[in-house]
Amino acid sequence: MLLPIRFSSTGPAGWQQLPNQALEHAELIEGRPMGLDHAYFSRGEPPVKSGIWRCEPYTERYESYPADEFMVVLEGEVTLEAEGFCETYTQGDSFLVPKGFRGTWRQPVPMLKFYVIVG
Repeated sequence: MLLPIRFSSTGPAGWQQLPNQALEHAELIEGRPMGLDHAYFSRGEPPVKSGIWRCEPYTERYESYPADEFMVVLEGEVTLEAEGFCETYTQGDSFLVPKGFRGTWRQPVPMLKFYVIVG
């Protein structure tokens, strides 16, 4: 039976006490993305994944963002930069990075977010 899934802004029980791990990244510019990801939901076709993610400060460059990703910033901030574009998202902001985005992810402080990835 399919039922609604509650997302906790602190992650699942005990999640905040787990140690950070190296996270996948694109082309690193500064720092090393250390954090933790917990998928509350995942399905194969079309690929959909949603959950909570935390990470220490880092900066990376994307030649082509791998999927459409909707995010809600719970803590911290990130600035996305591309040719002619620069926008900062902070606690409470929601935004979508489209598949194929070419630009820079600058995260100067630790960040916690909810996410939904499609594709």
